[in-house]
Amino acid sequence: MRAVRCLLLGLLGAASCAAAYEPDVFATADEVSSRAVYDLGGSGLPCHTAAPRGELSLEDAIERILCHDPRTRLAWANAKASAAQVGIGRAAFLPRLQGRLEGSHGYSDLDSRDMPQQSGHSRSHATGLELSWVLFDFGRRSATLHNAQQLLLAATASQDAVLQNTFALAAQAYYDALCAQRSLVASSQVAELAAQNLKAADAKYQAGAAALSDRLQAQTALSQARLKQVRDEGSLRQAVGLIALRMGLPPDTPLHLSSELDAQPDTGFVKAIDQLLAEARSSHPALHAAQARLKAADASLQESRAAGRPSLTLSANLGRRYTEQPWVFNGDIRERERSIGLQLNIPLFEGFERTYQIRNALARREASEAELAEVEQQISLEVWSNYQLLGVETRSLVRTRELVEQSRQTLEVVQGRYRSGVGSMIEMLNALTAYSSAQEQHIQALGAWQVLRLRLAASLGRLGFWTLR
Repeated sequence: MRAVRCLLLGLLGAASCAAAYEPDVFATADEVSSRAVYDLGGSGLPCHTAAPRGELSLEDAIERILCHDPRTRLAWANAKASAAQVGIGRAAFLPRLQGRLEGSHGYSDLDSRDMPQQSGHSRSHATGLELSWVLFDFGRRSATLHNAQQLLLAATASQDAVLQNTFALAAQAYYDALCAQRSLVASSQVAELAAQNLKAADAKYQAGAAALSDRLQAQTALSQARLKQVRDEGSLRQAVGLIALRMGLPPDTPLHLSSELDAQPDTGFVKAIDQLLAEARSSHPALHAAQARLKAADASLQESRAAGRPSLTLSANLGRRYTEQPWVFNGDIRERERSIGLQLNIPLFEGFERTYQIRNALARREASEAELAEVEQQISLEVWSNYQLLGVETRSLVRTRELVEQSRQTLEVVQGRYRSGVGSMIEMLNALTAYSSAQEQHIQALGAWQVLRLRLAASLGRLGFWTLR
């Protein structure tokens, strides 16, 4: 069947039918991205399916996750479906031409008072062309096309919003892995310091300069540090496995992260909060999608109203029929049909269906207005919240960095005091615990700062690879 359609379309002048059975006559595919993933300032290279060779950078991880994320492909498919609806709306302005082929074989038995009984077989076949073209419909087709165009804009903007959300989640997964990697380094360092403390306590105990309790306390601290190290190793394996799964790879794929958590990319996009809110209201893709859906609801209302008005259609018919009746004198019949005319359709009564369709369209428009207001409010709340949290984490970075340095110096002093016989084991263990806690707080502040910076960019609708640099 498709081959027949392809042949007929080829006879009518359709291009590239051999390559695709469904040609894009109205070029609606040009209004949608050719890939499921936009080039958000990245390399724009095709999607990778094999495991990465060497170290995995943040940009490469995000590109791979974007390529394999099912939500991005779903949004892309929805955008292509909306583009096809635009083609349907444009096709409504063109005439409809149908071919007709008929063939029949029958048996007739004629019995009349004035004529002897006659019977026999008859055959007939007919061909024809029928043309139908809606000339005027009070803007119904225009409203349908406008509705489809606005829904395409909404689908494209929604695709952009999905991409930015997936981008942020992918970056967060990478930063979580970096935090886990940094925590493992810190816990390994604390475990090494605890081992040094145990060695010092054991030496003093062997020399009779310290009690057995000092050695036992140091041994307990070492066991706790090693337990924390084991848990951090598990957290790192879990975080790396999640990245591998989201890239379409087995979870046990060995991945080596190349980025460092210490780097602080540019935050030049962070401006005064009033200016940020204004930019978010003008550029956020979710807001553009809601605005397009509201315009589509307006067009749907116009379509419902126009559907209850008259329409004028041009119709033409060209046909030919041949009937063969050999058992009747001069039984062969040849007919030719040619007609052209105008048809005016006037809806008079539809059981109040049109009334409720209009009421439905009005309610949907009201819902679209409420949706737009909700999206505007949600964007403002996200911008304000992320702006404030980013400011807090920016200040926390400075304080936690100072806390790590101070606790490290304190630990060094207390270790020296203990080795010289002045300090106590409890003092040294407290200093080690404070240093470990400061390291953990600083790592959490680094990860939160990186994630919040991207969340603020996402809430502004301006997230891309440039925000990573």
